[in-house]
Amino acid sequence: MFNIMINYELFTLLPLIIIVGSIFLVTCTIILNCTTIINYIITIVGVFCALIITIINKHNIININNLIVIDNHTRLFSVLILLISIINIILINNWMKLSSIRYDEVYLFILIAIISSYLLINTNHLAIILLGMELTSISLIGTINYKTNYYVVSISIKYMIISIVTLLLIMLGTLLIYNSSHSLLLITKHIINNKQIYISGLIILLIGICFKLSLVPCHLWVNSIYQHVPIPILIMLNITVKLATFVILFKLVLYNLLNNDNFIHIVIAISILSIIIGNLMTLSQTNFRKIIAYSSISHIGYLSIGLVIAYYDNTFIPVIFSNIVNYIITNLNIITIIHIINNYQSDKHDMLPLSLYYGIFYKYPLLTSLLIINILSLSGVPITLGFINKFYMLLYISNHHIWWLMITMVVTTIVGFIYYLRIIGSTYKHANYNNIISYDIAKIICLVYTIIFSLLLLVLGIYPNLLFNLFKIYNVI
Repeated sequence: MFNIMINYELFTLLPLIIIVGSIFLVTCTIILNCTTIINYIITIVGVFCALIITIINKHNIININNLIVIDNHTRLFSVLILLISIINIILINNWMKLSSIRYDEVYLFILIAIISSYLLINTNHLAIILLGMELTSISLIGTINYKTNYYVVSISIKYMIISIVTLLLIMLGTLLIYNSSHSLLLITKHIINNKQIYISGLIILLIGICFKLSLVPCHLWVNSIYQHVPIPILIMLNITVKLATFVILFKLVLYNLLNNDNFIHIVIAISILSIIIGNLMTLSQTNFRKIIAYSSISHIGYLSIGLVIAYYDNTFIPVIFSNIVNYIITNLNIITIIHIINNYQSDKHDMLPLSLYYGIFYKYPLLTSLLIINILSLSGVPITLGFINKFYMLLYISNHHIWWLMITMVVTTIVGFIYYLRIIGSTYKHANYNNIISYDIAKIICLVYTIIFSLLLLVLGIYPNLLFNLFKIYNVI
């Protein structure tokens, strides 16, 4: 029996072992100055193998000394992270070819980001969370700093300072939690000696998480960082890291045994402010990068409100997962479409003003139609997956007569639709769009999965039970 348990644990940890082995191989190839294609193949094969093993793993719950805890929820998040990473690797490799940049270290940093995300998702131990946050910061700082010009170095330093502040806050919160409970477990079953100190530790930990998720009041860094990073790196910033960090907030709100309403009220306040401020800041933007940056604040706010609803009603958890799927697919597709359109001919061309996309529908109707579908789903228009999620959220709020929250949700949704409508309108403006897309194998792959994912948003918007039944099959709900 002991040997069987060891085999189960080894098989469960095999994705982590494969990624670590890929990091070792990529490090060796970089030292030996091998060609970029070798690093690309090692990276994508390693991540793909880790994805397949994670999918076929059927063991329900694995707990390795509370350091690594894998259940059906965390397994789903791990699959999403690995799938996103494969797409991210393809886009980054294509970006380096188009930009004539050789930056092999980026594969190493992507693998480190996967390791950190895996640790953050599959742990209940605050020490492992600290380690995961540190690895996330290292990978992103290294990925952002791909050139030695002023802007890139400047934003790298900014992000490094933000990461240091985040780690200090999480460390202080961890110390206070340990002082009051004598446990480093996020989901603690120990007796809490001083609830006030414990709550203070949770709040400080929450502020550190808000920095990573760019929630109000820790949101001001997104503008400068998002403006100057390569477009494929936006996937790491806006999806991968935020998804892994959101899992910590997921556990902090839903699985923490303290059940303190004061802490939940703070989460509600942060979520509402993020929704309002994120939408208002996006309303005046005329740059695609800034729209992605500021709109992410409001969308993470919507996800956080979903967590609060699930805190009072566990049956709402499937809607949270559905909302996460919608956030991932729409952001992934929008960034991919921008990548396909851009050929990185100049820094100005890479800044993504809306004027760059004037009249694009008349030249690239397929890409523009896909872009519009994803924008509509992100804004919550009917017959899309985004509408279903907001509908269930508003339905729950109305059933419980929380009218102030209902009014806030409706007004901010309308505001969000206004600035998304401006993007859609710009694609129909008559202008001389001179950019010519040069298709290669990578861009064709990107186009294919973008079409599939966009159609999926429509299918799930019409038949949402398909997604909920899939969650039930894999015992996620």
